[in-house]
Amino acid sequence: MFVCLSPGYVLRYRDRGCDVTQDERTQRVSKARGDGKRPPRTQDQRSAETIARLTDATITLMSEVGYANLTTTSIAKRAGVSRGAMLHHFSSKGALVVHATGWMWGRVVEASETLRAESDPHAPDPDAFVRAMWEGPMAATHVSVSVDIMLAGRGDPLLKAHLDHWIGRMFTAYRDAARHAFGQAGLSEAECDALTNTLASTLRGERIAQSMAPDPARADAVCATLASLVRARLERAAR
Repeated sequence: MFVCLSPGYVLRYRDRGCDVTQDERTQRVSKARGDGKRPPRTQDQRSAETIARLTDATITLMSEVGYANLTTTSIAKRAGVSRGAMLHHFSSKGALVVHATGWMWGRVVEASETLRAESDPHAPDPDAFVRAMWEGPMAATHVSVSVDIMLAGRGDPLLKAHLDHWIGRMFTAYRDAARHAFGQAGLSEAECDALTNTLASTLRGERIAQSMAPDPARADAVCATLASLVRARLERAAR
C-alpha cells in the first residue's frame, strides 16, 4: 500500500525571500539551466499511472477474451509494464479483476448519477433518457465484462460477493435516476422501478445480441421502442 499526499498539500521553500512550491522551484531551476524539462514524477505518481494502465488493460482484455482466458502475463503485456511491477500492486489475477471491475462499475454509477442530474422532472424526455442509458450504464464494455463476471462468480464466492455489492449499487443508481426523471409525471416509485427494470434488462439483452450479430439499425429500433413505451406510460399517468 502506498499513501498519496492530498491534492492541496505542497512542500514550500524560501527562495530569495519568496514563498514558492517545490514544483515552482524545480521549474525555475530548469528554466535557468535552459533545459525546459519537466520535474521528475514522484513514486506515488508512477504507481498511480501503473495502476491506471493495469486497470485499463484488464477491462479491455476481459471484453476481448473473457475472464477465463485472462492471464497476468497478458495483462502486464497489454499495460506495457513488467509482471513484477504488476505483482507489486496486485498479488493475483483475482485481486486485479476485483479492483478493475470495481473501478468500471463505479463509472457506471457515476453515469447514472449524471443522468439523474441532467434529467428535467418537469419535462421528461424518454428518448434522451433511453439513449443515455444505452450509451452510458449499458455501454458494450460494461455489459460484456459484467456478464463475464456473473458467469465466473458462480464458482468464486469472493468474486460473486463483489459482483452482488456492485449490482446493488448500480440498480439503486438506475432507480434513483428514473424516479427523478419520471416521478413528477404521476408515476409511483414502484412504477418507476418497473420501468427501470424493463429498460435495463432490455438494453442489456440488446447489447449481448449486438455482440453476436452487430446491427446498429436494430439497436436504434429497440431504443425507440423503449422510449415509446415510457412515453405512453407517462401519458397514461397524466390523464
